[in-house]
Formats: sequence, C-alpha cells, structure tokens
Amino acid sequence: MSTVTSPFHVTHAWWRRALIAAMVLVVLFLVGYWPRYVARKALARESAAVQQNLPRAKVTAAVVVPGERSLTLPGNLVALQQAFIDARATGYVARWHADIGDRVHAGDVLAELETPELDQELEQARSILKQKEAALEQAIANRAFAQVTATREDALLAESLSSQQNNDQAHAQVHVWEANVHAAKADVAASQASVRQFSQLLSFGRVVAPFDGRITQRNIDVGSLVTAGTSGGSGGPPLFRIEATDPIRVFVQVPQAFSLSVKATDEARISIRQLRGRVFKGQVTRTAGTLDPSSRTLNTEIEVPNPTGELLSGMFAEVTIAAALSHRVIRVPSSAVVSDARGVHVATVDAAGQVHLIAVTPGIDNGRTIDVVDGLDGTERVLVNPGGDLTDGMKVEPVMEPR
Repeated sequence: MSTVTSPFHVTHAWWRRALIAAMVLVVLFLVGYWPRYVARKALARESAAVQQNLPRAKVTAAVVVPGERSLTLPGNLVALQQAFIDARATGYVARWHADIGDRVHAGDVLAELETPELDQELEQARSILKQKEAALEQAIANRAFAQVTATREDALLAESLSSQQNNDQAHAQVHVWEANVHAAKADVAASQASVRQFSQLLSFGRVVAPFDGRITQRNIDVGSLVTAGTSGGSGGPPLFRIEATDPIRVFVQVPQAFSLSVKATDEARISIRQLRGRVFKGQVTRTAGTLDPSSRTLNTEIEVPNPTGELLSGMFAEVTIAAALSHRVIRVPSSAVVSDARGVHVATVDAAGQVHLIAVTPGIDNGRTIDVVDGLDGTERVLVNPGGDLTDGMKVEPVMEPR
C-alpha cells in the first residue's frame, strides 16, 4: 500500500530545515565576530585610558619668515673723535678758558699755565747762546789774524827774510783757528737748539684744543699744579676731555647669519627712546671684517649727521638696517628653544603625539620669538614650554595654541 505525502508535511519540513540553517548561521556568526568585537571594545577602552593619562602640552606652528627684511639691533653712540688733553709743561694753572659743555675750535686756548722754571731755563739758554756767539766772533777774528800772519810769512819767506819753520807754524795756526771757528759754530747751533726747545716747552704753557668739538671734562682750577708727562699732575685725571660728535658714530653687532649682507654705504635708521617719533638717518661706513669669536657677530660702524648736537655720546639707540639671508628663517617662540649640555634644541610633536628633539641653529632673538636659521623647515608643530623632564620619543596630548 503506497504512502502519500501531503503538502502540509512538505512545507513543515522545509521550514524546519530553514530554521536549523539560520540557527547554524547565527551560531557561526557569533562564534567568529563576537570575540573580535569584544577585543576591539577592550582596545578602545585601553586607548581612552591611555589618552586620558597623557600629559597635555601646548604646541604652536612654526612660521616661515622672509629672508629679506629689516634688522633692528641695539647700538651705542660714540664720538667721532675724542681726546684727553694732558700737560706738556710743568707749572701752575693761571687761567682756564673753557668749561664742560663749551664748544671750541681747533687751536682755541683752553688754559694758560705759569711756568717759572721754564722761564728761567729759557733765559739761561739764551745767555749761553750769547756766550757761544761771542766765542764764535772771537774765533773768526783769530782766524783772520792767523791768515794775515801766514800771508806775511809767505812774503818774508820768498825774500829769504824768514825761516820755513816760521812759515809752517803760521799756516798751522790758520788751520787751528779754522777748526776753532767750526767748533764755535757747532756750539752756537747747539745753543740755538736749546733755546728753541725751551721756547717750545714754554709754548706748551698754553693748552689748546686739537680739533673742533665739545669739552666734556675739566679737571683743573686756578692754582692747580700740573706736571709734564702726567695727566693732571701726579698721575691724576687729564686737564680736559674733548669730543667731536658731528657726525656721531653708532656701533652695532650684526649676527653671523646677516653679516655677509651688510655693506658700506648701506642706509640705516636710528631711533632714541627719549626722542620719540624722531628717526635719524645714517650710513654704514665700515665693518670690522671679522666676527667676534665669542658672540659670532660683526662689529659695524654707522655715521649719523649731528649738527645740532642732540645725539649725545654714550646714548643707547635702536638701529634698523636692511639685511638678507640666503635661506629661509623659521620663527618660533623663545620659550620653545631648549639650551643644555646636549646643545640647542626645539621640541616638535608629530601627528601621533610623539615628541622629537631637533638640533637647531638660533639666529636673531626678537624678545618673545626667536629666529631659527637651521634645523627646521617650517612645517613643524613645536612645544611652547618644554619641561625639564621632556625626552625624545615620549607621548603627549598636543593642545594647539593660536599664534
């Protein structure tokens, strides 16, 4: 007897097999996916925990600045000429004619000295000169007499009225007096030189200005004793100090990075803090031609016209000159530069928050910022205030600080 399968039983079996297959798929899915899901969740939790424990650090972007720019440097104003005026003669101050602040011209008499010792020595030299001149006149007269005698002896000898010996003695006497005349002339010349020497020393009793300028020191008064060859007597200060300040000089120290771009005849602008709003134009006149090995700077001299004398020697000035670099300059905060036994470094932070210490060559310090001339390319993020415990490769949580 045959068995007939009804449609109901076929449908029920199919649904049962489909349900079993679905359950198998769910089990396989859970077995394969769930462990990875749990692992990812755990990793995310660990990363969040680590991220919360990372030290926060302020960072800022390094800035590329152009190589050609104006360079402002501190400078010192120095007189074009200055001299300490000492005594060349010994004596007492009789009068002084210039005081501090006075403008004088070359050759002006600043002081007059009484020199009694020099006066006496000059009179003595003149008396000796007169004696030497009288001795010369006497020698000339004796020479003339000897020449006349020799001439007479020649005539007598020709007539055999005198001996050859007498004739020889007469001519020898002429030579003796000729030598005496030469000696007397030399004595006169020596006495004349002595008179000129004391006259010159006596003229030093008038202290004069060596050039046009302003008196900045006066260290004598009437009655002061001054000694030749010493400042102000007894090794003290000079009698006067004089300065020429038109034009006035300004000295600045140009850093090595800009030293090759500074040339003579370059224009410069000078400003003084006490003279607000005033800008004085000057010109570079010369450079030292060598760098100071201790500071790696080039000593540069600038001359500034100063007809009114309002720029004073010794003033502090800010000097602006055009300067150029052959490469880019990267500007970072001054606090970002770390100097220690390892050298000069800047701490940078990459995209993963890892710190890198990069050796750099610093340039101009602008106060709040500093120019780096080597080591950076301008794409870095740098730590604003790296701590003393900072190490290369450590992780931080960067916090961007606007510039």
